[in-house]
Amino acid sequence: MSYTYSLPTTGAMSFVEFLKDVGSYSSEISDATAQRGRIRTVLKELKKEAQEERDYRHIVNTIEDYLPYLISVINCLESGELKLKKSIETSWRSTLSDHIIHTGSNAPRIACQDIYYELLFVLMTYGYACSMQSNDIFKTIQEGSSTASAQYNKAADSLNTAASVFNYVAYEVIPKWKQAPESRPVETIKELPVALSKMALADAQYIAINKALLTGNVSKSLVAKLYIGVAGQYEMAYGLVSSISGTQEVSTDLKKYIFDGAQFYKAMGKKKMGEAVGFLRECKADLRSIQHSSLSKPHLRKSAVASRAFKEEEAVSELLQKFTMINDTVTYQNIPSRQDLLRIIPNGRGVLQMKRYQLPSPRFGPTQEEEHSANYARSGAYY
Repeated sequence: MSYTYSLPTTGAMSFVEFLKDVGSYSSEISDATAQRGRIRTVLKELKKEAQEERDYRHIVNTIEDYLPYLISVINCLESGELKLKKSIETSWRSTLSDHIIHTGSNAPRIACQDIYYELLFVLMTYGYACSMQSNDIFKTIQEGSSTASAQYNKAADSLNTAASVFNYVAYEVIPKWKQAPESRPVETIKELPVALSKMALADAQYIAINKALLTGNVSKSLVAKLYIGVAGQYEMAYGLVSSISGTQEVSTDLKKYIFDGAQFYKAMGKKKMGEAVGFLRECKADLRSIQHSSLSKPHLRKSAVASRAFKEEEAVSELLQKFTMINDTVTYQNIPSRQDLLRIIPNGRGVLQMKRYQLPSPRFGPTQEEEHSANYARSGAYY
């Protein structure tokens, strides 16, 4: 399971409005505008649908249809085959800034110039949709069924795709946006997509752990290390989002989700550790703390992590009662202190490598290989 993203909406835009002369690409530019219009329509319609009725696969497909056209426009601008008569300007709603409460419908639509602003938000939306698609797949998994293993793989792969897309935005797209204003949306600040990438990959790791637990032949110590590894990714993500400040700040709801996630997965690691009674007590305390944190902030929606913590606490309480009885009547072991327990928590590790995202091939115009071989002197300076 991953964060419940609110997908942004965008304003209408026609590419031909910004181009001096479309030349032989008249039909292709019209198609590019039409494909973008499809995305705008799909995202607007999504806001009207109940959460359980939303088809994120349809959004993923629609974005995948548009991207080759968008890449083509970028390539043509970079190569000089298309020229601008004025800077391209598009508007997108910021759904991860601090004023958002629930649906994102009250988010401001922020207009910025440059084709890379468009690419940045399209890819961010693609990453959100892949994450939400993974959530939908994960909810349908029936443990013990013949399809469970394949469904776990699909859910983890969708999150891995999201992680790679967010990572690509941070390191490949944001540096190319040369006209970023000071009041830029928080989504366009490098630290945020990096944090989302770490969180998505951590969530994919969690799904891989769930699949491994189904086999029953994985050691508890290994599972503990994997959970600690997931917690470590969440901690790094929290550090990144907490470092962002200025005119735009990251949604408090997202910050809380990431913070709770780090605490939750550390608790799950403790649940699997040896020294059963001591770690189970620590685990129960951590899970209870997550729930109390949500109750103490009624202005925020209840964290999905807090709901998972509630369910896990019930299971942990049963285990704690069982092991306490065994210890009190059979083994009579001293229960380590919190400090002693912290000293024996292992370093985390992961089981998945993040895939490498690549933009799709362009629909028309020069390919990137042709651009590089031509070695254009003004590459990147089309505006």
